[in-house]
Amino acid sequence: MDALRLLTRGSGLKVAGAQEDNRRPKVPSAASTSPGDKNATISKKRKRTEYEQDSNVVSQMSTDEIRKLHSNIKIKITDLKALHQHHGTATRKAQKEASRLFPQPLLKFSTLGHDGVNHALLANLAEQGYREPSEVQIATIPLLLPKDGHEPNLLTVAPTGSGKTLAFMIPLIEKISKVHRGRDSDASERQVSAIILAPTKELVVQIVNEGRKLAMNTGVRISAFKKGMRLHDDIALAEDQDIDDSDDGELKSSTIVKADILISTPLSLVHSITPNGSAVPLPLPHITNLVLDEADVLLDPLFRDQTLSIWSSCANVNLRTSFWSATIGSNIEELAVSRIQSQEEALKLKRKQIPPLLRCIIGLKDTSLPNITHKLIYASTEAGKLTGVRQLLRPPVSGSTTPLLRAPFLIFTQTIPRAQSLYSELLYDIPASSTADTPRIAVLHSSLSSTQRSKIMQNFRLGKIWILITTDLLSRGIDFRGVNGVVNYDIPTTSASYVHRAGRTGRAGREGGICITFYTRDDVMYLRPIANVIAKSQKSQAKIANGSAEGDQTEVEDAIPSWLLDSLPHLTKEKKKDLKQRGVEVRRAVKESDDKKERRRKNRNVIGTKSGYEKKLEDRRRGMVEGSKRRKEKEQEAMSNDGEMDGGDGDDFAGFD
Repeated sequence: MDALRLLTRGSGLKVAGAQEDNRRPKVPSAASTSPGDKNATISKKRKRTEYEQDSNVVSQMSTDEIRKLHSNIKIKITDLKALHQHHGTATRKAQKEASRLFPQPLLKFSTLGHDGVNHALLANLAEQGYREPSEVQIATIPLLLPKDGHEPNLLTVAPTGSGKTLAFMIPLIEKISKVHRGRDSDASERQVSAIILAPTKELVVQIVNEGRKLAMNTGVRISAFKKGMRLHDDIALAEDQDIDDSDDGELKSSTIVKADILISTPLSLVHSITPNGSAVPLPLPHITNLVLDEADVLLDPLFRDQTLSIWSSCANVNLRTSFWSATIGSNIEELAVSRIQSQEEALKLKRKQIPPLLRCIIGLKDTSLPNITHKLIYASTEAGKLTGVRQLLRPPVSGSTTPLLRAPFLIFTQTIPRAQSLYSELLYDIPASSTADTPRIAVLHSSLSSTQRSKIMQNFRLGKIWILITTDLLSRGIDFRGVNGVVNYDIPTTSASYVHRAGRTGRAGREGGICITFYTRDDVMYLRPIANVIAKSQKSQAKIANGSAEGDQTEVEDAIPSWLLDSLPHLTKEKKKDLKQRGVEVRRAVKESDDKKERRRKNRNVIGTKSGYEKKLEDRRRGMVEGSKRRKEKEQEAMSNDGEMDGGDGDDFAGFD
């Protein structure tokens, strides 16, 4: 049975290397004769039989089999409304167990064909090489494509690189294509019925590209929001309204979006639906699906107001909202649940119209991938970190403790100036290409134009760039399947940030990824959340490797020594909040309000190769120049005061009488 075979398989999407049973059959050419045609016909009949067998396998799974499947591949589906209801004397554990759900899983993409799913969509899946669904797709696609038509609101927590984009794109495309087949509407009359929000433009472009591959020949149009687009006929954009800093020159004139699925960042979309001079966005009554990719960031204070404005504009009674991320904290979950309940009350939905609210957790919540090797390296000072990075750029000699890190890899810094400074330091440490003008190392951050950012991303994917220095701009959702490692030059500000940074490697179950984090004396007080994430990940890895619950404690000790975990201090809520918003204090930008001691501390942590003696000489020269300026100012002030005293009251001498 396929279900039993699935229990022992590894996680991640598997790219087809051979012919698939759900791949589109090839049309025989005119050169092929009758024997070949006969064999092809027999082959097609055999495939249809396997198709039906797959469907029967899924329908025959009992609750005990599904429960065992969920236990083995770590799937937990919960009815949140039932979980938060009070059941009198029931214990919390019993309440959690009573709220668990065990719907029929999706074991093969081919079984979707018997549920009436668009065959062009299935052919596109086969063409892209998707053999079997990943864990998040096994659990969530049947929920979003229910046979009874009761689609829920869904909150999904799944590891980075597990296939979340595919999990929400397949149901969206199928739902919209079914509507088109039912009414056979003209393309010129299209209206946006689904909105996908993402925190960065790079992630928007990636989702659009993946969605268009799946939507070929299905009649579903997918578009990224660009400058000049609008969703209403009765709103015109001001000429000076800055929606997008894209300089590609497209869509200069204001146009109505003629697409089914619109993908955008929150700020761009808020501007497009808000009239000039108004603080209230226009309603979007045609939107039936709202998807929040990287939901914890979109509902964080940085994007929260913009996201909630768009959400409140979706006033359709059939609206379904889904949340997707690798890290969703309890505060974000509570906000999402309360917001859904308040919107249901605002729309005055009847009891039968209220959809269920489900939560799906894949693996352990808020933990890094177990197939990644994690390393914490103490560098003492900023100069030590720079030396450590330079050692990573060179192959380690025999007997060296330097971890092996092969290009391509990403380097994360706390701020844009630090990323630019590190790029200037490492620019000539990597040999340039002999056939191209593109350097092997590049820096990418939000201050660059969209064209520059797109070009750097393309060169990195093509292998022209080996090392990419960036900020947290690329820590969320971006899929670099060939990245061999991640270097945290500056420690992440939260445990969630560490999970997402580390998730840029080890995509789709790929083994061999490594995440290296440098820390100094100034970072020790902030290190405990990151160390806990690494310890959990290494314990999971040891359990998988040994096939037991105890795991190999020695592997955990190599990454996070027990004495280090015991000695690390705990952060207060105020310090956690300050760290999340502003980063490590000594690496922040120098401000006018900083005193002399604080300025000296921040200048000491500037990225550079100058020794302490050279910096001391520079400080002395700078002090001498400033002292000279002050002396000249005092002399000029004294001379002006002497002039005023000599001039008395300033009256001219009129002579004697």
